[in-house]
Amino acid sequence: MLDWNSLRAFILTARHGSTLRAARALGVNQTTVMRRIADLEQSLRLKLFHRHQQGYRLSADGEALLPLAEAMEQKAAALLDKAEERRRQLSGTLRITATELAVARLVAPAVAALRDPHPHVSVEIVATDKRLDLASGEADIAIRAGGADELDGVIRRRIMDSVWGIYASGPLIEKQGEPLSEADVATFPIIAGDGSMASTPPNVWLLSRAGEAHISYRSNSVSGLLAAARAGLGLCALPALAASPESNLVLCAALPSFTSPLWLCYHESRKGDPLLRTVASFLAEWIGERGEQASP
Repeated sequence: MLDWNSLRAFILTARHGSTLRAARALGVNQTTVMRRIADLEQSLRLKLFHRHQQGYRLSADGEALLPLAEAMEQKAAALLDKAEERRRQLSGTLRITATELAVARLVAPAVAALRDPHPHVSVEIVATDKRLDLASGEADIAIRAGGADELDGVIRRRIMDSVWGIYASGPLIEKQGEPLSEADVATFPIIAGDGSMASTPPNVWLLSRAGEAHISYRSNSVSGLLAAARAGLGLCALPALAASPESNLVLCAALPSFTSPLWLCYHESRKGDPLLRTVASFLAEWIGERGEQASP
């Protein structure tokens, strides 16, 4: 088996015409280079150089073998380059959780965009309103609204503000006119939040202004509220992220809007994970840019 260090000594001595210059290129002393050349000649049982006071000149055998040695050098360099590329290349699988709305409007498009710079990263998306436990590994990254009630050990990064407004269908506005003041809310049927959705500030405000207005529909999900608003069942508090793409919904501009921070969360035990850090930074930047476009 040929020693690669001896082959490099042979190549660089041939290239520089001197064992001293070859030693400098290799970062070793001249005696080491001379010994390695002697070891290679002994292994090959061929004389590779003619030694002169002016330096080393290739023998006929050395000239015949040098192209093959240089080809090995190129292959070795290519191998090292590929190894370095593989080390730099992120790979692995992460699980990301968010609500159905956030997945549809933000997370899924962001993950699709992630494939171009990081083709070896796999992402599993879990669309659920349930808060999966980051500490136990139910998810690696969570995109969540609010976030004030996060457990200890969860790192949060604010990536955008979800802006909520009061919306109604176009046909309902044509029939009753647009509400021009808070007092007008009581003249419209109301689509109310239910369950945890009832306690969100926009839904609390809407219900507090409804007075004796008829509550036509209740839902504990944004998708349910959105469906009822599209159907023309009444005024409805909705995030612009859900309502803006709907051509038949009208923002009641005279009524107040509300902001709710959207957070990217992960457990502090994962903060040293380069895969998670890279993906989290990509998602935060991508979603943050799109979030600016989702205001009413």
